[in-house]
Amino acid sequence: MDRAKPSWRPPLGLGLFAVLTTAAALRLWRLSQNGFGNEYYTAGVRSMSLSWHNFLYNSFDPAGFISVDKPPVGLWIQVASVKLFGFHALSVLGPQALEGVAAVALLYHLVQRRFGAAAGLLAALFLALTPVSVAIDRSSNIDSCLVLVLLLAAWALTLAVEKGSLLLLALAMGAGRRRVQREDARRVRRASDLRAGLLSSARR
Repeated sequence: MDRAKPSWRPPLGLGLFAVLTTAAALRLWRLSQNGFGNEYYTAGVRSMSLSWHNFLYNSFDPAGFISVDKPPVGLWIQVASVKLFGFHALSVLGPQALEGVAAVALLYHLVQRRFGAAAGLLAALFLALTPVSVAIDRSSNIDSCLVLVLLLAAWALTLAVEKGSLLLLALAMGAGRRRVQREDARRVRRASDLRAGLLSSARR
């Protein structure tokens, strides 16, 4: 009795390459047409690129008086890109697009370790094609960095459980806390705005 020949299946590595290529194309294609994205955060990036004081203070204005209402790490990545390639639309928006592609690759890795490569490809494909994810990754908002950091926290937590590593557990907790810091940053911005208003009133 002849055995049926197994049907040919494309290698999963080729599937991952296709998913990542699709993610990169959706995020990078004609990216410069979006201008500088959210001009509020772009202004902060420009100010932070002017001096170390503004960089460390997460400054919105060139004088270093008011802070941006976001944690600094995501904006620091944009500042590094601006310092390397100059201040233009692609140097501001490019890091978020690349972070989005990295998040797709990391999600594949996380899912396939537990549920197999096919499930990992589906998860990565869904993230790559989700319209809101593509839109955010094509802007100057730092939500792309937030998603990537939270996925890194999940990866560190998984390894911490598997290996019983307190160091990896602390890393996961530290990365996950970035979400809390984002809310704290909004309170800091309100306090900075209040301080600016009080000083302005006192000078009149």
